[in-house]
Amino acid sequence: MFRKFDAGVLLLTKAAVVALLFVMFGATLAGVFFRYVLDDALTWSEEVARYSMVWLSFLGGGLVFREGGHVAVDLLLAHLPSRRLRLAVTLLAQVLVMAVLAVVLWQGVILMARGQYMTTAALRLPMYVPYAALPVGAGLMIYHLLVTGRGLIASDTDDANAPG
Repeated sequence: MFRKFDAGVLLLTKAAVVALLFVMFGATLAGVFFRYVLDDALTWSEEVARYSMVWLSFLGGGLVFREGGHVAVDLLLAHLPSRRLRLAVTLLAQVLVMAVLAVVLWQGVILMARGQYMTTAALRLPMYVPYAALPVGAGLMIYHLLVTGRGLIASDTDDANAPG
């Protein structure tokens, strides 16, 4: 049951990332075309591209979390003498990452509540729509960290190469 749910989360997130990439590309291309070819700027293209990029970054961040693809500085980890110590440092780092993501999620919800009466300049969307990227993205990153058991720290394959 959980595998189907997890596969659904992955499929939905990947589809949203691809769609957002196309929306961002299309809005940017349309903005450039209208401004420089037709000499008549679009009022909405920059805003669509900006908010698509924000959502793309937060949703894509969760997918990168899933694959362990975020930048990691593992110099300390590689020089620790025992596997048990490396595991303890990795666990501590993951707890710290989880705490930061929990704060981002919490503050994102607060920001959404504050933005519910504001609208975007060009599209007149409620500001909670772009602000929702923070709690949704942080929630997905927490989900992927819990499911895979890894985060910004080197993966198990790196442990095999480490001394000790």
